[in-house]
Amino acid sequence: MADDNTRTRILSAASRVFCEKGFDGTTVRDICTEADANVAAVNYHFGDKQKLYNQVLTMWVKEFVENEDHSRGVGPDSRAEDRLRAFIRADLKMLRTFDHPSRHRLNRIRLLLREVTNDEKDPEIFKCHKNLEEKELSPIVNDLVGPTSSETFKQACIAATGMITHYSVMAIHDPVEGVDSEEKLEFMTDFLTTFVLGGLKAIREKND
Repeated sequence: MADDNTRTRILSAASRVFCEKGFDGTTVRDICTEADANVAAVNYHFGDKQKLYNQVLTMWVKEFVENEDHSRGVGPDSRAEDRLRAFIRADLKMLRTFDHPSRHRLNRIRLLLREVTNDEKDPEIFKCHKNLEEKELSPIVNDLVGPTSSETFKQACIAATGMITHYSVMAIHDPVEGVDSEEKLEFMTDFLTTFVLGGLKAIREKND
């Protein structure tokens, strides 16, 4: 029980310190001070700083997937357009700042985006979001584009959420581009849904 408590304290402390200072700016001693633990405990529970960092990033992604309902207000029998809007809205909510005035949430996104481009990244970090896309997004895209080649389908799935990644990059550099109100969240959701739907329907028309 004591070991579990120590591991939880270290993970929680690491989440706060990494978010504030990033990977390079954080030392194991910083985390130990925050967690009221010793270096040996970090090594025992996580191995080293990199493995602890990977655990923190994985935790952030899981929290996002579990906390944001990607099928809010819709069900499996709802129109594909409505299911797509719900999915996009949930992904956009990670950019919101109106209920969290600090840059804490955007700092997490910045670190996760950096990890996306890391050639040595741990695939487990983004596994739960990949599973979410396969479970929730892929059927939506399939309904909207209809029968098509596997390559076209794959690219359509990527494009369906690619604009959110673009907005994420802008938001971490310029707070004005973040989602600073409920009204902006709904506007951006409607805009991106319309934009993505136009592309997916164009693919369907080309294939018909």
